[in-house]
Amino acid sequence: MSKESAIDPETLKRLKREALIKSKEDQYERKKKADEERKRQQLAQLRKDYEEQEQRRVEEQLKALRRKTELRARQKALMAKLNVQREENIKKRYAAWKRKADNAIQEILQAQIAEDERLREALDAAREVKRMKEFEKKDKIATARTKNETLEINRATKLDARETDRNGRALRSVDALKNEVLEELQSFLQNPFPVPLRQVLAGRLRPVPTVTELLSALKDQKEDLKQLEEQDIPTRAALRNQSIFQYVRDIQMKAEADRVKPPEPLASDMGRARAGGSQSARGRGSPTRNKSNSPSRRR
Repeated sequence: MSKESAIDPETLKRLKREALIKSKEDQYERKKKADEERKRQQLAQLRKDYEEQEQRRVEEQLKALRRKTELRARQKALMAKLNVQREENIKKRYAAWKRKADNAIQEILQAQIAEDERLREALDAAREVKRMKEFEKKDKIATARTKNETLEINRATKLDARETDRNGRALRSVDALKNEVLEELQSFLQNPFPVPLRQVLAGRLRPVPTVTELLSALKDQKEDLKQLEEQDIPTRAALRNQSIFQYVRDIQMKAEADRVKPPEPLASDMGRARAGGSQSARGRGSPTRNKSNSPSRRR
């Protein structure tokens, strides 16, 4: 008590703290040594286990290698045996295939020989049939030619007869027309009248194109115009070895030649009209002027 009372409380407190720290350090050192010993033992155990495991692994690998070697040797022996059997089977199959192929080739050759013989016979028969057909065709052609010649002779005879009959009718019609014109002219001379003669009216007639001809001409002109619009004039002119102006001039001349012209009065018609008017104005004309307009004089 006297010592504790003689020690300063701060010093006592410091000494207790140092004693506590030292005890904790000693405890930490003991624990550290215990941990190191435990870790050393674990490491030794692990090393021992690893060595044992490595030894077992090596032994297992050696066993596996021995098994693989034995298996490889057995497989090699089996493959050799199988190869021998395969070679034997291949030889047997090749021999069987060769026999079959030889038989098939012989059959094909026999069939080809038979087919060639059949084709030869068929060709001979076809040639014979063709020769007979050609003979029949020539016979038919000769018969048809003879028949056509007979028909042509008959047709020519009938055409000549028709032409003779037609010419006779035409001559009779011309004679009747001439007689009628003469009678009309004599009647006019004996009894003049202001109505013009039929021969004068007939002389003034002009051919007028029909509607069909006009429509056909219009269609042709439209097609020519369309073709002219679509064509390449310089190329066409070069292909014809012509200048452009000459080629265009040829097109114009062709179009002018193909153009359908409307009927126009002639100078003779105008003269006849004036002559007829003067005759009607004078009352009746001279018979000689009317004779000049007769069909016989025009012919």
